[in-house]
Amino acid sequence: MVCCAVNSCKNTSAKISKNKDGITFHRFPRDLNRRRLWEIAVNREEEWSSTVSSAVCSEHFDTKDFYITESGLRRLAVDAVPSINISACQAPEPTISNLLPIDVSPTDTEEVIKLKYKVRRLEVIAENRKRRLNIMWQSRRRLRKQVERMKCIIKHLIRYKQDKRCENK
Repeated sequence: MVCCAVNSCKNTSAKISKNKDGITFHRFPRDLNRRRLWEIAVNREEEWSSTVSSAVCSEHFDTKDFYITESGLRRLAVDAVPSINISACQAPEPTISNLLPIDVSPTDTEEVIKLKYKVRRLEVIAENRKRRLNIMWQSRRRLRKQVERMKCIIKHLIRYKQDKRCENK
């Protein structure tokens, strides 16, 4: 049985069904720096540290922290850190398990229902890819500016070196 490491959370794998409730459990990262970020984020007592089996439920991650794989599996992003519903003082926020359900009418056939689920999954994938693409564009702009600055520095260094040669002659 897996229990959520957040003090105020009572979710356990015995009470929660991934298929029914949409809540999943995620183990602490192996990377020590990221693991420490998670340990701080779960807001436990000072002496507490995570173990190999420690996990946090999906109720404590933002919906943007998840992505859907091509096969339809929901995965946690590498840089995700638990940040929602951590302490009793924090106002409760909606989580990924609170996404609006797919609108299924009684007249829908099994094939139509499957297509609706597929459309929802593809919408989530498209949104995540759009977000990642924007981040890449921003990174590209920063890199271009950096290249321009480096070119300018190189030009100045070349000019400086040529000036030094002229002085030495």
